[in-house]
Amino acid sequence: MKIYAVADIHGKPEYIQQIHDEISQNKPDVLIIAGDITHYFDSRKAIKQLKDIKIPVFAIRGNWDFKVVENIIRRQANMQLLTPTPVDHETLNLIGFNGTFFLPFLSKICIMEKRLINFAAPLITKDTIVVAHPPPRGILDQVAGKYSAGSFGLKKLIQTHSPLMVLCGHIHEQSGYQYYKNTLVVNCAMNKTCGGAIIEYDKAVTGRKLTVNMITT
Repeated sequence: MKIYAVADIHGKPEYIQQIHDEISQNKPDVLIIAGDITHYFDSRKAIKQLKDIKIPVFAIRGNWDFKVVENIIRRQANMQLLTPTPVDHETLNLIGFNGTFFLPFLSKICIMEKRLINFAAPLITKDTIVVAHPPPRGILDQVAGKYSAGSFGLKKLIQTHSPLMVLCGHIHEQSGYQYYKNTLVVNCAMNKTCGGAIIEYDKAVTGRKLTVNMITT
């Protein structure tokens, strides 16, 4: 299974064109968008530019996406909004946390982050892919290379439930990937030098099932 993961599109036509180009070139099986699809007031326009993608698209809402974006995603024939209720697609098991509540040097998934994570936690297995907009605290979350701004709640979820992978964005300058304990964390934020990540996932492999290629631009 080949996953193309992106975040922080912000409705930019050049990023959306790059997504189309990468899908044509790399032929992923699914596209996963880890939030900030739009730029506040261009919600319908931004998502409309994704409607011609021929592979399944799974997405969550970020801090730049108004709540209405969730309903717009649900109305698209090729897109599915991820929620804390697990979704199975072929070999993938996906859950998503919509939104981000941003404070100075701190991000929360939402104001009720603890309640949301407590609901999802028992549903997470070693094969679950968690899609959230902010990174976990201390992992690929540094602003200006100095200050961590990730989510403590998401980090605790990894510590206690060890999902297979976390896909995130939000901190544009920290695109990349690293393992935290047994969980692969991929910050797939698009920026001037990164076009997201291509992730190969083979559930049948014993041991490390994932390989990551960050797309350079």
